[in-house]
Amino acid sequence: MSDFKVSVAPNGRLVLPAALRKKLNLGQGGTLVIHDEGGRFVLESTDDAVRRAQALVRRFAPEASGVVDEFLAERRAEAAGEDRS
Repeated sequence: MSDFKVSVAPNGRLVLPAALRKKLNLGQGGTLVIHDEGGRFVLESTDDAVRRAQALVRRFAPEASGVVDEFLAERRAEAAGEDRS
């Protein structure tokens, strides 16, 4: 774990040190997600946040990929029925 000193400008903008931007894999103008964990704030890249969310969904709905296929099959069946009318 590393500690970084971050400056806050009068307008509320944070100035992140280059080493932190590199660690978070942020290019110019990247986006972060900030989690409030009981008054302790955690910075996370949006890519990491998406991966974490996907892993969470997979844990609770491991067959989620089949849901999309089912939905598309139902829509195609509905559309085929509408064409016959």
